Amino acid sequence: MVIRRTIDALLTVIIVFSICAGLCGVWLLSASPVSTAAEGYIGAVMLVTMIGILLLGRKLHFQGPFIAPLRIVSIFLAIFLTARYLVWRVEFTIGGFGVISLIAGLTLFAAELYSAGFALLGYFVNVNPRRRTPVPLPTDESLLPTVDIVVPSYNEPAKLLEVTLLGALNINYPTGKFQVHLLDDGGTDDRCNKPKIAEQSRARRQTLHQLCLKLGVAYHTRAHNDHAKAGNINAALDALSGSLMVILDADHVPTKDFLRKTVGFFLQDEKCFLVQTPHSFINPDPIEKNLDTFHDSPPETELFHNVIQTGLDGWNASFFCGSAAVMRRSMLLEVGGIQGDTITEDAETAMILHAKGYHSVFLNESLSIGLQPETVMSFIAQRVRWAQGALQLLHFKNPLTLPGLKFTQRIAYLASFSYWFFPFSRIITILAPSMFLLFGIMVYNATTEQYAIYGVPYFLSTMIFSDFIFGKIRWPLISDVYEMVQTPLAAPALAATILRPGKLTFKVTPKGEQLDRDFIAPTAWVQYLLLMIVLVSLIAGGWRWLDHPGERPQLVFTMMWEMINFMIVAAAVGVTLERKQRREEFRIFPSHPLPAVLHSGQDIRVPVRITDLSTGGASLAVSDSDGGAFNFAAHEKLTLWLESAHEKGRVIYVPARVKSHISGKIGVQFMYQNTRQKAEIVDLIYGDSAQLESRLEQRRKRISFGSAYLYIAKKSAIGLVQNIQFALIQGVLSVWPGVHTLFAVSARSLWTLAFTNRSDR
Repeated sequence: MVIRRTIDALLTVIIVFSICAGLCGVWLLSASPVSTAAEGYIGAVMLVTMIGILLLGRKLHFQGPFIAPLRIVSIFLAIFLTARYLVWRVEFTIGGFGVISLIAGLTLFAAELYSAGFALLGYFVNVNPRRRTPVPLPTDESLLPTVDIVVPSYNEPAKLLEVTLLGALNINYPTGKFQVHLLDDGGTDDRCNKPKIAEQSRARRQTLHQLCLKLGVAYHTRAHNDHAKAGNINAALDALSGSLMVILDADHVPTKDFLRKTVGFFLQDEKCFLVQTPHSFINPDPIEKNLDTFHDSPPETELFHNVIQTGLDGWNASFFCGSAAVMRRSMLLEVGGIQGDTITEDAETAMILHAKGYHSVFLNESLSIGLQPETVMSFIAQRVRWAQGALQLLHFKNPLTLPGLKFTQRIAYLASFSYWFFPFSRIITILAPSMFLLFGIMVYNATTEQYAIYGVPYFLSTMIFSDFIFGKIRWPLISDVYEMVQTPLAAPALAATILRPGKLTFKVTPKGEQLDRDFIAPTAWVQYLLLMIVLVSLIAGGWRWLDHPGERPQLVFTMMWEMINFMIVAAAVGVTLERKQRREEFRIFPSHPLPAVLHSGQDIRVPVRITDLSTGGASLAVSDSDGGAFNFAAHEKLTLWLESAHEKGRVIYVPARVKSHISGKIGVQFMYQNTRQKAEIVDLIYGDSAQLESRLEQRRKRISFGSAYLYIAKKSAIGLVQNIQFALIQGVLSVWPGVHTLFAVSARSLWTLAFTNRSDR
């Protein structure tokens, strides 16, 4: 352990010194005056070198001893091209066309400077990623630490909580060494005594208390709802007795080996206060659902949870993410429990404990699976809360000035928190080309040749490095779409946070929502407005090309820029069409169908294969030779026999009834008779971390830059067309009652007029 720490310390010193020296060197070189042709050759050579490094990395499958040096060389090349681009921007491309042009140009440059600065911080974070493997546990179980598994809850339904609690109870750890606790913040004394919600809160308390009694789980509530989730956990700390504490969100179901793979780090390092694992999800987020990207592209959340956290871990700066984590309770008590000065209590707590000199671990193995927000508004609300909390931390507990943090930790935390300024940069980069195309305001004074020499190498270098580091789990433009969806509501919320950082309250993200119809999200009008601006700008750009030939050198790259903006905003518009979602229990699709036997009341046994599965039921495939021609009647009671996930060779029996039977496909609904049966199904769905990783791996793959752009172009086009079609249909339906009334009144008037005229005659 001492040798490992010494090596880590030496490596940190070498890397930090190399980055500082290299950054100064490339800045001096980039500022040196050379000919335009030479600049072009320099950029081309460096780009070719970076492409060669990327291709070599792919050939090595980004594994082995040569990857670290290749990563560092790629970072230095990217830093050089970034520095060269920024120097060129300052010297040659801003101003010269009046005050308005100068202000607009400086605003755009500020946005670019933020993006470049954040990229440099990202290079720092990712220069020394740490890949952990679980620490083996001692064979003597008496040496294992005791663990409390806490599940904080506020407004989640009992049905959802039951699955999480069963998953926690299924964990493979010695009996008597762990206890599961439900922390009910929706049934507090305060809520049970408030007139408007008293009856509902008392019913919730009674329901969850009975659930805990049935499962053998400890039930906790408190008098007041102070400090939201942080306060809920802290109120239970004194009632806990374990040396370690696992925190699971109400919808995060752990795998069976969760403790077996995490507890060892605390035995290995007495200063370890946290082991954080990635957050993985069983359902699509609203962007994946509404753009139909859930099954053919990598999960958006994996960029942070699988790449950035490993980079932060290299600097002992990986932090608590609120769930799927293990913490040492004594160290938590030392700082007064979970921190509550900001609404991102997780990162705040980790930073305070890092400042105390304690260590964190990020184990990059998916050991839990949860639920993502179902609607666009819930998704944005969740991300805005994260962003506001990050800004609060920068204001109240700035990592650059917080006593106790190491220099590398300060930079790492700054990189994590500064990301959330993106809405301001995003708005500027969306509107900047329109300033020139619509009004002729020169926000970027450069010709096509100049941009090809300076801008293109910088732009491509960031893409190449991104592909090198995380191309398997994040494709070009995906981040842009996610940021664009959040920007219209996030920008004003963050501006308000900057002005009044203390006036914020924690809001629970809704989970397991049901959408009984398609509808347009309330935020759609802003996206439509931005889309119209971009579209009109493209039309105006075509007119300028014909009417102002002298502007063509600027129009070439400005129009290309605006076309990319159009794809991004069109995709954001497509996301605002919320898709119908009635299923509360999401299904998994096993990598290989699970064998089982269906036993009917007529003593007929039919071999089947489970093709998808949820806690509520399953889809079964059966061939004609195995009994597919047998006609199971609707609502017929059956029993599904399958092998236990706990013990090889032991068969479990789950009562079910037929929901559908069509051409060899049988849909069944489970009719549990006891908790043990449901626990077995929960274990089958959530318990195997290898199956979870296999399902996630199916979505991870690398594609070319061109394929990534075509992918987004296709998804944005389909989403935009469907959104417009739905809006037009809804518009006609909403107008139709008025048209129908007008037609009826007009018909009656004409009839009366005709009848009156006939009488007069």
